[in-house]
Amino acid sequence: MLTDPVDATVMEVNQQEAGKPSHHTQRAVAVAAAAAILALPIGYVVLRHRPRHNVSAESSSRSAPTQSIAQWEEEVREHPTEDNRINLSVAYINNHLPGRAISLLTVLVAEDGNSALAWNNLCVAHTMQMDYDLAIAACNRALRLAPDFQLARNNLKWAEDEDRKAIAAIAAQEQIAPASRNAASYLEEGLNYLHIGNYDQAIQAWQRVLRLDPTSAPATNDIGTAYMLKQQPKLAVPWFQKAIAMDPTLQIANNNLAWAQTELAKAGK
Repeated sequence: MLTDPVDATVMEVNQQEAGKPSHHTQRAVAVAAAAAILALPIGYVVLRHRPRHNVSAESSSRSAPTQSIAQWEEEVREHPTEDNRINLSVAYINNHLPGRAISLLTVLVAEDGNSALAWNNLCVAHTMQMDYDLAIAACNRALRLAPDFQLARNNLKWAEDEDRKAIAAIAAQEQIAPASRNAASYLEEGLNYLHIGNYDQAIQAWQRVLRLDPTSAPATNDIGTAYMLKQQPKLAVPWFQKAIAMDPTLQIANNNLAWAQTELAKAGK
């Protein structure tokens, strides 16, 4: 998708930002193709509304944070409570930065897997990213923890509806005779497979793009992205390098290459 780079630590996948961590630990990553960011339904995230340093088990409000992102980030640096991090995640989501929300919330649920609020907000962020399989899993987790959590139930329906649309789009694309298909249609098919978590099929679709258009830097980058989501950075690196060679101005590929190399360094490979 068309993206605007933010920094080397946050990869993007929508017009402003996006990312897709693995089920628990991966950072946001980038996919290059055209798409519009989903509109966020009002009230679909939960803000902890209470004195910032006095954490308790009170009920939550759905109102938006009045502080700016910078103010909430400073608040989290000084007081990294669960409430403050949930509030920061809402600020990110309300400002169409779901990738940052995902990075923040993934750490939070790893520390406290019993926070239904964090799982709900993670569901929203993943849905905005069009990562529907991860969104559905997050909302289901929230509902297992809080069966009466209607907001999470609404968000689950939202994610499931979008997932069904992606599956229907794939089915429609598969009905088109191969002789009638072009590189753009396979690029879109790959994105739909990526959205539902079928990374192998996404790779196959993008490989078809390259057979039709061997110079497609977006498809080359996207194959690397799929390998990153499969937690195979060693396989991803050469694809990002090829994408950069094809189009040195493709910032997403440069960001993704840096991220893949960082993951390899962490693994000592």
